[in-house]
Amino acid sequence: MSYAAEPYAQFVDDLLTALTGGVSREQFVFLPEDGPYRLAPPGPLIKSTLRVFGQAGNTFARFQADRDFALEGDLLTWKARPDGTPAADAVWPDAGTPFYVNYDAMAPAGAAPLLSDRNPGSVTRLLAESFAREYAVLSRQLESVYQAGFLETATGRDLDQVAALLGLTRYTRAFAVGTVVFSRSTPAPADVFIPAGTRLSTAEPPAVVFETTEDRTLHRGSLSAEAPVRATTTGAAGVVPARTIQVIHRPILGIETASNPQTTAFGGADEQDEALRARARRALEGAGKATAGALLAALATLPTVREKDVGIDEDPLSRPGVITLRVAAPLTDATCRQAVALIETTRPAGVRVLHDLDRPVPPAELSPGPNPDDDTAAPAEAAPPEEGLFLPVAVKAILLPASGALTPQDRTALKRRGEEAIRAVVGEAGIGEPVVYHRLAAALMAIEGVQDVTLELYANLPGQLPPSHRNLIPPKTLRPTAEAQHGGLIQVEIGGQLVALDLMVGIALQGAGLVGDQVANLVNARIQVAGQLRDAVGTLASLSVAALKGAIVPRETFTITSLSFTMEYIEAGVRINKLFTEADPAVPVSPLQRLWVRTVKLAGGGS
Repeated sequence: MSYAAEPYAQFVDDLLTALTGGVSREQFVFLPEDGPYRLAPPGPLIKSTLRVFGQAGNTFARFQADRDFALEGDLLTWKARPDGTPAADAVWPDAGTPFYVNYDAMAPAGAAPLLSDRNPGSVTRLLAESFAREYAVLSRQLESVYQAGFLETATGRDLDQVAALLGLTRYTRAFAVGTVVFSRSTPAPADVFIPAGTRLSTAEPPAVVFETTEDRTLHRGSLSAEAPVRATTTGAAGVVPARTIQVIHRPILGIETASNPQTTAFGGADEQDEALRARARRALEGAGKATAGALLAALATLPTVREKDVGIDEDPLSRPGVITLRVAAPLTDATCRQAVALIETTRPAGVRVLHDLDRPVPPAELSPGPNPDDDTAAPAEAAPPEEGLFLPVAVKAILLPASGALTPQDRTALKRRGEEAIRAVVGEAGIGEPVVYHRLAAALMAIEGVQDVTLELYANLPGQLPPSHRNLIPPKTLRPTAEAQHGGLIQVEIGGQLVALDLMVGIALQGAGLVGDQVANLVNARIQVAGQLRDAVGTLASLSVAALKGAIVPRETFTITSLSFTMEYIEAGVRINKLFTEADPAVPVSPLQRLWVRTVKLAGGGS
């Protein structure tokens, strides 16, 4: 049962009702099978005065007549469908929690209450409001006391007390902090996960123990990854020289060495509540056995395995005593044997764990896949999802840079950053977790120098249609991956390839344009035409004289008599000297291209 504070107005209502002869807080315990609930008024109940309140969704709630409940005589019935579930829009109290009813009843003759004035400013109301304020303050304090007893809701000093039950102490500025670089001598053939809480120590006695404070991943093809660490003991002992933290307590497959590049120091802030909660959860899950959380915590200690890479499915009704477990991570034979041993030592007695850890490891899982940047490479053959651990994901993105004057090196670097952002977002998804379309788009938009993004996300499987603007939800037994060795596909193109247009426009003055300095009027007309063209070319799907003419809004002072243009592909360094006229077909404009009206000149030599 939970506790929820009640508001000041409710206490005022309770006290006024009780002081002036009404029924206050008639209590019932909500269990759907116990309804309807019979009220016990001292006389005929006045239906319009009925107020019902309690808890819904672990918070205080006032329930509404005819939406949530109905009253027939002295019977209160909660609105329900024929199958026993709440009616449409109906809100029921939380099961097992009390709900209360306030109401007025017609008293027998000669039994009028001594106090009857409920009006604002009356002595009765003033007393009720004064006491209600104290009740409301006390109710809020009791709610804080209740929340202070739970790991998920306790904060500050209260959370310190809860964590102390597990033998944990909040890290403060008295704990030295620093960074450790995990490295290897050759590029990693697969991602190597380094979980928060990984313990290390100095090589020389007396050993000083440190632990990582954040998750890190040494990505495939990389040589090192840096992670923040914090000493587990307070005081000056945690300040150690550079290159002295070298011992990893639990070896991580794929990591050869670890070292701190700089001296540790007292420079960190106090540990935040969420970080302390995470440490407490890990301690709880790892300390006990015979639970799904204990199995998850045990397998998460394996190298390259994250908690979200482990899927545990149990159905005590249809399959009692059986748990299905899958690990969607590339494991060697030795690591598989280690995982099986962990399961056997952690599983509940009498419970059978069905797992896939006796599978052979395909060589492709540990060998680099084809280079996704090689346009001549054949597309990866995706395995059917029921035969593997991964759901291959295809992500195709076009990045529109904020600047149109990028060098080839800048475009290549931007493409690399886009691929890394996609790989990071998809790689964060665990087994059965969706790849969120808008999270991918946000990661790409967060790259410095990106103005806009066009994105496609779909499963890279035969017969799959590539939908846009849609999350990708994998089966609950598979982990999404964009890595090429598992059939994934990442394609990033850089848009904004400038196509410069040089236009020759024939303009004939008319009307008011023939008055005054006609040379100046022609120049003025050319400027207007150039402005209209520069605003309109960004929306053209194809380039032709007719399309350009259609972008020019007619004016009373001039008309367009002719238009022609030449083109230059700036990035490719190709200039087309052909003069395009109305007789030439339209030139398609790729989504990667950006049209730029470089010059607009008057036909016949005008400026």
